[in-house]
Amino acid sequence: MSMFNVTGKVLNVYQRERTDKETGKVEVTPKVQLLGEMPVPGGDTRYEMVDLTCESQADFKGFMGKTVSVALGIFSPAKGQIVYFIPKGARPIEVAA
Repeated sequence: MSMFNVTGKVLNVYQRERTDKETGKVEVTPKVQLLGEMPVPGGDTRYEMVDLTCESQADFKGFMGKTVSVALGIFSPAKGQIVYFIPKGARPIEVAA
């Protein structure tokens, strides 16, 4: 069980390709795009899309256009930089919109 979860509509699932500068090897990373509501001061909300690294595209393909909740990992590799990701083994759960 994770301390943090993210909830949003699954908009897209894709692969990001990147070439390692030292080895020349192409690395493929599965990603999911979620659209969620963010509260703002004054009581309103805004919509924000986040791209998250996931373990497998297959975990999200069946949820396209649906609202899901999934565990969220957070780390800071450098001062002022925050990286969000879906931890290994975490699976999305459909929730009522």
